[in-house]
Amino acid sequence: MTSRERVMTALKLQKPDRVPFMEWWFDREIGESILGRKDYTREDIAEALCMDGMGSYTMPEVYSRRATSMDGREYETGGLLAHPDDLKRIILMDPKDLSNYDHVKRHLEKYGKRFAIFAGTHIGLDPLLRGMGIDNFSYALMDDIKLIEDILDIYTDWAAEAVLQFQKIGVDMIWFADDIAFTTSLMFSPDFFREVAKPRMKKVMDNIKIPVLYHSDGNIVPVIADLIELGIKGIHPMDPCALDIGQVKREYGNRVCLIGNIDLSYTLVNGTVEEVKNEVRSRIEEIGYNGGYILSSANSITSYCKTENILAMRDALLEFGHD
Repeated sequence: MTSRERVMTALKLQKPDRVPFMEWWFDREIGESILGRKDYTREDIAEALCMDGMGSYTMPEVYSRRATSMDGREYETGGLLAHPDDLKRIILMDPKDLSNYDHVKRHLEKYGKRFAIFAGTHIGLDPLLRGMGIDNFSYALMDDIKLIEDILDIYTDWAAEAVLQFQKIGVDMIWFADDIAFTTSLMFSPDFFREVAKPRMKKVMDNIKIPVLYHSDGNIVPVIADLIELGIKGIHPMDPCALDIGQVKREYGNRVCLIGNIDLSYTLVNGTVEEVKNEVRSRIEEIGYNGGYILSSANSITSYCKTENILAMRDALLEFGHD
């Protein structure tokens, strides 16, 4: 099988010739460490790690306050959207302007013959939650639900048009990054998701005819069935700190592809090579035995992962991932 065939087979819940490997994001620093040079391409790192898919990203602006840590990482300190007057802040790129997708076209032309290509973006909840901040969002749930609805409408209207452009370009799949959960629970009630968010997400999903992947950290178990009902074909990253992927496989494995679950909080960052290999082997044997599983970290490959552990992840895939 080609890499593209391998990924698409898994998303169809069928068994490929080996378990596919794909990441939402890959920090450049870890790539430099693996390859031993700074001037590398995405194809170089994908080949070095035997990955089967890669992405190109088109994100709408998120209106949050930001700061920079001592090690140079940018992080968010709160939201800028707290009042109806703040809606005028939201000025998004024109989703109908084809020039905004030139980078996606170039990416597909360069890598599409060898790898499965996804377009990465937001569907709406992530920029809503980050743009408001959890405090403003929580107050608005009680005091001004219309503000939440208006912000979500702006972002889902944008996404509904953007996904049409991605499909015209010819990507294989769309991958939404949409963090909606803490380790212990959702950031809101399942009722809010079903009554407010889900209908607006459906507006976006109705415009998509190719496989859709959905990323959210944390415990999203209460809404997995809703995501499947919306048409989501793959769920990532199956955070092992928040859920039992074995239980999810038993309950939903015949309806959706599971992606990830290789522990970032310990194994890839602080674990030994042997621990990494054992965890990868366990996921492949327990979750990927009959297809419907794509190997991935339980978030992304960050600069603070151990280089030898990322290589061990690849080695375990090649040793145990074949039928």
